[in-house]
Amino acid sequence: VTLALMAEQYAVAWPATGRYPLGGRDSVQDEESAGSGDDGAGSVFRAAGLSSYCGSPQANMGIGCCVCVCLVFLICLLSSIVGLHATKLAITRNSLTGVVNFDRTYRGGRHLIGFWNSYLEFPGTIQSVEWLPGRPMESSTRDLSPMNVRTADGLMVELGIVAQYKVVQDKIPEMYRAYKTDYEAFFISNLRSALQSQIAMFKATDLYSKRFDVDNALMDVCHKVCKDNVYGYLSCWSIQLMDVNLDARIEKANINQQVERQKQSTEQMKQQASLIRSKTKVMESDFDRQVKIVNVQAEAEAVNITKKAKSDSEFNVQQAKAAALNVIQNTLSSSGAAAALSHREILKYLEDSALIDSTGGAMVYGDFQSATIFANSAGGGGRQSGLQEL
Repeated sequence: VTLALMAEQYAVAWPATGRYPLGGRDSVQDEESAGSGDDGAGSVFRAAGLSSYCGSPQANMGIGCCVCVCLVFLICLLSSIVGLHATKLAITRNSLTGVVNFDRTYRGGRHLIGFWNSYLEFPGTIQSVEWLPGRPMESSTRDLSPMNVRTADGLMVELGIVAQYKVVQDKIPEMYRAYKTDYEAFFISNLRSALQSQIAMFKATDLYSKRFDVDNALMDVCHKVCKDNVYGYLSCWSIQLMDVNLDARIEKANINQQVERQKQSTEQMKQQASLIRSKTKVMESDFDRQVKIVNVQAEAEAVNITKKAKSDSEFNVQQAKAAALNVIQNTLSSSGAAAALSHREILKYLEDSALIDSTGGAMVYGDFQSATIFANSAGGGGRQSGLQEL
């Protein structure tokens, strides 16, 4: 409207000054004074009366209106390109009629949505819900008081829980139809109820002695709530059990119980160590017994081997003697003797041979049945001998 008024004032000011662009009165007077210097085109232009029309107020008004229309169109075009924060998701709503467009979901950036539309924004990043004491570090975090839950053994505990979720971009139109922008309150209500039901299945001591099992159970509950209760409009990113606070008396009783269990565990370890020592001593005695048995068996086998070797050697000696006697008997028989020697004669032959071969050796001879026995002993140089009465 301001541009239209300025164009109108400009069009009215041109006739008052007496000078017009695009051929005005001054131009017409100059052309008339030029006389025969005009060309054919100028004559036709004047004959048609266009020069006077171009310098008229109506023509100037039309030019101003065209400029205004172009400027308005440019302003509308630039106003239709609206920016969206990089961490946001959005759908559009007509600012005049209030009708929401569910055909497209926008991410952060600049989009041509029309100057008559505006964004309905939703978070595009991970959102946190904290059941913790104190104020959260992030301003976008939903701050709630700690959760009071009764456990399976009837004890009231105060839990600090943190849950993170994300908005599913493709589900934003359906979520807006169902909950408008109050989806988070509905999600928190269902999640809180489900978490209380799940924690009620654990004992108070399980909340810190079986922490991994509790965390896995809470994560399953969060996924189930997002899938069934919120119809997949949100996705559970993570959930953590941060604090477990019990009543002071209960906490003291739990500490005493843990101390007694530790004492019992220590006594059991002592008993187990004593049992191991006893088993070790039994094993040591058994090993000593086996060593003794092995030694006795080895000594017995050594005695048997020694006696067998000794008997074998005696047997071999006897065999050698028998073989020697046999050789002597065969030798004497083959030397031309009239008859074979008897056993006594062979023994006599051996005795005499021994006396001849060993003249220095001592010999006992005589009548062994009588009281007098003589011994021939070597004397001096070994050749001289004498008789001694024994």
